[in-house]
Amino acid sequence: MNISIENIQTIVDFPSGSGVAYINNKIYAIGDDSPYLYVINSDFKLDKKILLYEENQENFKGNRIKKKRKMDFETLEVISEKELVIFGSGSKSPQRDMFFRVLLDKNIIVEKYSISDFYDLIRNSDLLKNEELNIEATAFANGFLYLFNRSNNVIIKVFYQNFLESLKTQEKPNLSYVRVPLPSIEGVEAGFSGATILRDQTFVFTASVEATDDAYNDGEIMGSLIGLLDFSDFEKPKVLKFRNISNLEKNLKVESVAVISTSAKDSELVLITDDDQGNTELIKVKISE
Repeated sequence: MNISIENIQTIVDFPSGSGVAYINNKIYAIGDDSPYLYVINSDFKLDKKILLYEENQENFKGNRIKKKRKMDFETLEVISEKELVIFGSGSKSPQRDMFFRVLLDKNIIVEKYSISDFYDLIRNSDLLKNEELNIEATAFANGFLYLFNRSNNVIIKVFYQNFLESLKTQEKPNLSYVRVPLPSIEGVEAGFSGATILRDQTFVFTASVEATDDAYNDGEIMGSLIGLLDFSDFEKPKVLKFRNISNLEKNLKVESVAVISTSAKDSELVLITDDDQGNTELIKVKISE
């Protein structure tokens, strides 16, 4: 698997990029300490910002929401050309137990939900009851939503319509879980940071390593990788290929990935990075399988 970097662009006035999606020549992106959904054109220029929720000005430091107050948006995924979903990480309850549904009609509709009950189901599961919850990625495929927990690389699978219904009925949706061993960087197993569907039964994912012992605090960035994950058998997912993402100047903390185009030979992707100092870069890459 080869990877080539085609374009790198810092996005001005966009702090702490954490999630990215691609629909109809537009890039949608979120930051973990920002209340906005950013809309970026194909030239990597900011077109507009969509306010997801109101935050008191006293809770900001510059253009970033203070760490103890932020909802910690970490995942952004496309459901359809008219629908995006955003999840908080769940790493601090209840303020990070949040779900946003964005309907991209002429008049944009933003639905906001507290999902502490849903996250508590996950926290109390066999694979996670002794681990920290830190949802870093979501992927949507064949009607199912897949949530990727970073701390021990567990994927949670839920039928999307059942999840939506549970927000209104309080009925518990059926969940399936699996742990996926990932490659290591400098001897440390990488943790999921982003994922999306590449093609039928295959996810493209990003993972990274930080020198930190918990889900709340940031640490030194040790590197990131990109890979392909076969989930045709959910109980036995398999990492097909992977490659470290290198940058001669610094180790990159890649937070998420979106697919621009894909073919049998190669795929064009956009990555979003965060240096934990409030800066965001978008990187266009091509991977050849």
